Amino acid sequence: MIQGTWKDCIITIATSTTLSAAVDLGRVYDTLLVVIPTITAASISVRVSESLAGTYQNLYITSTNDADDDQPITTSGTGGITWVVPLGGFQYIKLLSSQAQEANRTFRVCGVRR
Repeated sequence: MIQGTWKDCIITIATSTTLSAAVDLGRVYDTLLVVIPTITAASISVRVSESLAGTYQNLYITSTNDADDDQPITTSGTGGITWVVPLGGFQYIKLLSSQAQEANRTFRVCGVRR
């Protein structure tokens, strides 16, 4: 297993109250670890891009159980958890909060691949 470097992924409310800045994980990974700090109650999802300055789109994973695409998303909460997300081979990510945050929020992210 190869683990990347832990990086900050920040929602800066002066820029956006719901979307983080882009993070370059350093290489392509198949799994993303996300440490969610204390946040204003919200669910968190992942956006991905083929390049750092590219267009970030919602990440969906094809389910083999029901043949439907599902978006990895946390249940709504106030954070203080670690989340493991199937990333599907992306290097550039942003995190999206379903609710506006009342202050800057620093998430910690790390890519992992087998």
